[in-house]
This record gives sequence, C-alpha cells and structure tokens, in this order.
Amino acid sequence: MLRKSAKSAAELESMITAELREHPECESAGVVVIRPMGLSWDAALVGDGPTIHAECNQRLAEITNRLRREFNLAE
Repeated sequence: MLRKSAKSAAELESMITAELREHPECESAGVVVIRPMGLSWDAALVGDGPTIHAECNQRLAEITNRLRREFNLAE
C-alpha cells in the first residue's frame, strides 16, 4: 500500500477552493472547512448566502473523495 502525503488543513482548503472556483456555480461558495473525521478528514462549505448550489456540493464531494485518497490531514 502506498503511503499518503500529509497536507495541512490550510493546504487542503486552498486546493479544494481552487478546484471549486473553476466551476461557475461554485464561484460564490463560502470557505471550505477541513476537519478531522476518525482516521481521515472531511470538508464542508459555509457561506453567508441563503443556500449553496447543489452542484457545488456535489463537486465538493467528488474533489474531497479524490484528495482524501491522496492526502492525510497533517497533525
């Protein structure tokens, strides 16, 4: 099994935000919050607007799942 690299929460947030900004429905999405989840990590969107576009949440899930396979959250 390959060992995953570790990234800080800030690094993961930056990577996810950059990918989200490539999609028009996600341009105004709020900050990505990285939090520990058991032995892994998870990301969520927060914002001031009334709702976050459903497609943006779907893109976040896809990006997070892919990055979770590549990177651990640094302690």
